[in-house]
Amino acid sequence: MKRHYRPDPKSKFLLNITPETAQWKYISFKVVRLSPDESIEADTATEEVVVVPLVGRGKLLFNGQTHELARKDLFHELADIAYLPPRTKYKLEAIESLEVAIGGAPAEGKLPARIIPRNQIPRAVRGGANAERGVSTLADSDELTERLVVYEIHTPSGNWSSFPPHRHDTRDNSSYHEETYYYRFLPENGFAIQRIYTRDTDLDLAIPVQHGDVVLVHEGYHPVVKAPGTNAYYLNFLAGDVRKISAVNDPYYDWVSNNWEGNPIDIPLRG
Repeated sequence: MKRHYRPDPKSKFLLNITPETAQWKYISFKVVRLSPDESIEADTATEEVVVVPLVGRGKLLFNGQTHELARKDLFHELADIAYLPPRTKYKLEAIESLEVAIGGAPAEGKLPARIIPRNQIPRAVRGGANAERGVSTLADSDELTERLVVYEIHTPSGNWSSFPPHRHDTRDNSSYHEETYYYRFLPENGFAIQRIYTRDTDLDLAIPVQHGDVVLVHEGYHPVVKAPGTNAYYLNFLAGDVRKISAVNDPYYDWVSNNWEGNPIDIPLRG
């Protein structure tokens, strides 16, 4: 299975990953870049979809409604996002240059299409010391999605995240959940290293990640560290065999989080 994808700058679909190309069960993931007045039309088919603006300004049309999606600064502001159930036709149209991420997973169609406003997105700090990061919970409840779970993570320069290392691949009584790590960096020439490893197989990878890359995780522990001077954003879409994620930590590092607590913050990224 290919775990690391880089964007295609020659296509309006910078990334276009399906369950078939990823060789896994659930998640599709796209990043679309549109020039002013350019548009795409699509149908969610058998998937529920969450549309997340990354940068720029545009319109999303569905069910006879038109909604503006916009974001000026990925690192210091949230954005309204959109939930689209299966069998929903939609159109994305750029007013200014626009980049959006679109994640999907199979669903039945139990929930309505709607905009989830930014002021309803919970934010908190997780971790501590040099593993502190800002977490925005875009979607993680039965009221918002059927299967998808969506997070935005902002990690300051030099810090670790997804730490302590955890896994959700059915081993050690964990749930099976596939996960995307889609990266943006400030400055754009920053980088991160994502490790994917186990202690019960020979899997042990260190993946150098650049601006616009995505890493797919379906097995193993998967912590990530940012280079000094590199502020990082990553977007997680998760979907699996069950709704609730049951992750287990690498027991070698359980002690790290004993005294960490989450605290509310005003912006996703501090420092």
